Amino acid sequence: MRIAFPVLSFLCMLPLASQAPIPAPAALPTTLQNGSFTEGALGQIPKGWFVPKFSREAGYRSEIAEEASLPGKRCAVLLREGTGAAGFGNLMQNVDAAPYRGKRIRLKGQLRLDAKAGPGAAAQMWFRVDREGEKSGFFDNMQERPVRFLPSSAWTLVEIVGDVATDAKQLALGIMLPNGGDKLWIAPLTFEVLGDTPVIRTEGPKALSRQGLENLEAFTRAFNYVRFFHPTDEAAKADWNRVAIEGVRVVEGATSTPDLAKRLQSYFAPYAPSAQFLASGQKPKVPAMALSAAFVVRWSHLGFGQKNPQNAYRSTREYLPVGELVSKGWVEPNSVATLKLGEGLNVWLPSVVFADASKATLPKALARVGVSKTSTLPEPTAGGLGSGEDRATRLGAVALAWGVFQHFYPYFDVVNTDWQAELPKALHSAAQDKNAEAFTHTLARMVAALKDGHGGAYGAEMMGSWTPALGLVMVDGHPIVRFSGESAKAVPPGSRILSLDGEASGIRLAKLKTEISAASDGWMNTSLVREFLGGDANTKVQVRYQLPSGLEGEASLSRDVKAWELKNPSKPGSLTELRAGFWYVDLDRISNQEFEAALPKLTQAKGVVFDLRGYPKTSPSFLQHLTDKPMDSARWNIPIVTQPDGKNWAWNTSGRWTLEPKAPRIAGKVAFLTGGGAISYAESCLGIVEAYKLAEIVGEPTAGTNGNVNPFTLPGGYSISWTGMKVLKHDGSTHHGVGILPTVPVKSTLKGLAEGRDEVLEKGLEVVSR
Repeated sequence: MRIAFPVLSFLCMLPLASQAPIPAPAALPTTLQNGSFTEGALGQIPKGWFVPKFSREAGYRSEIAEEASLPGKRCAVLLREGTGAAGFGNLMQNVDAAPYRGKRIRLKGQLRLDAKAGPGAAAQMWFRVDREGEKSGFFDNMQERPVRFLPSSAWTLVEIVGDVATDAKQLALGIMLPNGGDKLWIAPLTFEVLGDTPVIRTEGPKALSRQGLENLEAFTRAFNYVRFFHPTDEAAKADWNRVAIEGVRVVEGATSTPDLAKRLQSYFAPYAPSAQFLASGQKPKVPAMALSAAFVVRWSHLGFGQKNPQNAYRSTREYLPVGELVSKGWVEPNSVATLKLGEGLNVWLPSVVFADASKATLPKALARVGVSKTSTLPEPTAGGLGSGEDRATRLGAVALAWGVFQHFYPYFDVVNTDWQAELPKALHSAAQDKNAEAFTHTLARMVAALKDGHGGAYGAEMMGSWTPALGLVMVDGHPIVRFSGESAKAVPPGSRILSLDGEASGIRLAKLKTEISAASDGWMNTSLVREFLGGDANTKVQVRYQLPSGLEGEASLSRDVKAWELKNPSKPGSLTELRAGFWYVDLDRISNQEFEAALPKLTQAKGVVFDLRGYPKTSPSFLQHLTDKPMDSARWNIPIVTQPDGKNWAWNTSGRWTLEPKAPRIAGKVAFLTGGGAISYAESCLGIVEAYKLAEIVGEPTAGTNGNVNPFTLPGGYSISWTGMKVLKHDGSTHHGVGILPTVPVKSTLKGLAEGRDEVLEKGLEVVSR
């Protein structure tokens, strides 16, 4: 079982806090507390609610305020004061899940952004079901439908509908400002039971026939061509999750290529009335331009666009008067070019279509195919369609995910991946997966083929996020103990792990590698040691190890630590004077406020060692105290996609950020420590250090993965994380898979680990002491 770590929002500009589970109190309330915000004094935090630590550190607090327009005359306000650590605001509470097990519930409220908020501002309500054994259930944070800023400062109604699992432990819910906004008003929230969770239709595992596989490969290609590149009004409004699942059921059983073409023609007609599914060599019958045509329309994708205004990615339909088609260089709607779907089957599907004077697309489609609902209840607002236990849902999810990467992944020119070959692999596996958990591994293997350090697949059954108190590091391909916590002292630092529960370490590592997406050896090794010991909470694992002396031992250890909370107890404090005049600053732990307070000491220091071996907690302002001239970030490149299969991409190169010098300047010698665990925002910072030669870089190459993630959800409650933009170094050279290279290479040795030394830190101190 792999560890499913909390998905971080790896942004290029600023770090966001991890969304790790928040410890529940000993006794939870059995219903929403003070949803009306009438309990508590004005100016004080609403009773029953709390602002979590990471939001408090970012400068957020909450209070009750008066609001005359509301029935109860009360609301809550989430606001930011001062400049704390980079992060987002969150007001939340936890509720006992027991009364709601097996129920469909609805959380409803109203949100209003501050009148001074800009057009990019957004707010989101969220709801999460935590299950027994640290497993996750339903989760929706309105990522794809956030509340946007309205100039009128009007209230916006929001709701989340979700199912509570029968083994649910607690419900967590709240409201957040995901992009570090300053102020949000929250009207009274309600929490209601809608009824019992409906039984979802499921089909058991069954292998694909050769013809069935060919059918689904052709369907997947056609589905994504229509979804992303055929700009009809009907396609723009389609529920593509539902179209994918039902399409699998319609298409798989085709008995021949002509039968397949007939089924595809019929199934996609409501969304693509112009489409023609043709035998190889058959010419399309291109219709003449309608007399009522006044415009032409096409999709223009700034990466894989979704509905979140805080996302860097957008998908919009562009319109041109018919007479401007040629001058603007658009593809002709009557081009005879076809797209290949499989052996002996093509499709004619124009990526530019005509529209009338009202901009309604032509020709008009047939009535949309309906799918009967088995329940009168509102459907869940996230991941609710289908189940990972259902074969068609799994196959539909593969079609959805594969198509996103086929048309929008920006690194196929860098990674050595045969993406076409990954489709039949994933379809074969999904058809035979025995349950929802098995399918998570299928998705993980598909994403691993992208070689994207941000890549990951996550499902409700895939938690296993606990570990013994052992910190590991890979040395020459072997997992070695870096440090031992109190409950794992039986296995001392420097020990090589030989096996877990009788399984040789080499075998376990090989299995893990197939499901880890990594652009570099450094990130692969970081991920391997992070997941190597993982399992469910408080389970035992039998560890066989070899001491540095060669002697072997065995210990039974308990997985009693959440993997992302595992800390090295021997690491210096976040701000430590290592010796007179020489300071250590851990950027993974120090806040903006703490750094600003330390500046008088750092500016007078003889040398400063910045530790950037993880993910920084602070903003990039520390770099501004190392320069006397403005500095730019690396080059962000978002693909502008108007044609399928990676053809004729243009690039949006805006979004680079500039750092101006700040006083006082740190004048002493500086070194940065780094390694394979430094990813994304950490690499943005180090890229500036590298490009402007601000300091020596000590350690090992970074993860080689940068750029805004663009996560999306799939039917059955699955989510996928990946990088949606291409980042190049300042000089235009490749960053992906290369990373930031150290100017002073150092790595841990068996001898150093056995002695409890941090050899990278030692070298960094040596560098600034020269």
